[in-house]
Amino acid sequence: MTMENLKTKVMESKIATGKMGRISAICLSLLAAVFSLTSPAFAVPETSSVRITDVTTSSFSVVWMTDVAAEPLVEVYSDSAMTIPLTDYVLITPMPASSQEIAQAAKNRGIMKVRVSGLSASTKYYARTVTRDPANTSNVGYSPLYEVVTASTVAPYYYLNGTAQDFSNDLIAFRVHIRPSDTEEKPGLGDLIVLEAEGSPYPLSAFVGEGITAPDGILDMNNLFSSNGWSRNVAGSEKIALRIYRGGGLFTLTHYRRVPLNGNMVYVVEPVKGFFADINLDGKVDEEDFATFKGQYRTSPDDASYNPDFNFVEDPEGKVDAREFSRFSTEYGRTNVE
Repeated sequence: MTMENLKTKVMESKIATGKMGRISAICLSLLAAVFSLTSPAFAVPETSSVRITDVTTSSFSVVWMTDVAAEPLVEVYSDSAMTIPLTDYVLITPMPASSQEIAQAAKNRGIMKVRVSGLSASTKYYARTVTRDPANTSNVGYSPLYEVVTASTVAPYYYLNGTAQDFSNDLIAFRVHIRPSDTEEKPGLGDLIVLEAEGSPYPLSAFVGEGITAPDGILDMNNLFSSNGWSRNVAGSEKIALRIYRGGGLFTLTHYRRVPLNGNMVYVVEPVKGFFADINLDGKVDEEDFATFKGQYRTSPDDASYNPDFNFVEDPEGKVDAREFSRFSTEYGRTNVE
C-alpha cells in the first residue's frame, strides 16, 4: 500500500468515526428526552408566609402555606448554625387541630401548622419548616431559619398604681370571606387566621371552624404575651391585623381592626372596623392606604385575592371599581382620623 493510499484510508476512517459520534450523540439526546417525559418531575414544594405564632412559656407554633397538599414538619435547633439539633428532644405535633376533618381540610388547601412543645421558658430557639410532597417524598422544601424566644411568665393579673388587677381577655371571632362560587359543604374550613396585635412580638393563630362553626374562626386573646415575655392585658382599642391564609394561589388577605373594650370576662366578641379610607388604621389617609387600595382595584368577590374590606360602596356585584376609587379619593390626604 502506497503512502497516498494509507492517507486515504485514515481519512475515511475518521469520517466514519465522526458520523458514528454524531449519531451516538443524537441517540443520547433522544433517550434523555424520552426519559424526561416518562420520569416524575423533581418539583420542590414552594413555601410562603412562614410565621412563628402562639408563643408560650413552653411552646410555639409555626404556620406557613405551600403549593401542594403536603406533609408538614419542623426542625428545631438551639443555635443559628444548626449544629445542635433539638428535634428529637422536643414534642413535634403536625397539624394540631381539634379534629382530623379540620387538619385534613387545611392540608388539602396547602395550609400548614406545626406545634413545638416541651420547651423551657425565656429560652431562644431556632426553627425551620420542612415541607414534604406525599406524591414524591424526595421532594422536600425548606424555609429559612427563624428565631423565637419563649415567654417568661403566665400572669393572671397586671399592676395598676402598684396594685394587682385581675384581667380576663375576650375571645375574638372573625368570619372569613367566602367566594360566591364556593360550593363546599363547610366553606372556609381549614383556612387559617393569624392575629397580630400591637405590643405583642408574636401573633396568635387558629383554624377556621375550630371551636366555632365555619366560616368563622376564634382566637383567645389570653394567649397574647407582651414584649417582656409576660401575659398581657388587652384593654381595648388596640390595633390588630387579621391575616387570612387561604388555599388556591398562596394568597393571604389582611383585615385591619381594633379590639373592642375588654369585658373582664371571657366573652366572644367581634373586632371593630375603623374609618373605611384609613385602611391601615394609622390615623391618616395617605399613599400607604392608596398603594393597598390599588392592589385591590378591579377585583371581584370570586377572585382569590378579593378583600371585602375594599367594597366601599354597597352594590350587588361587590366589585372594587371606579365607585370605590371615587369615594376613596374624596378622603385622600385626611389626617387625625378617628
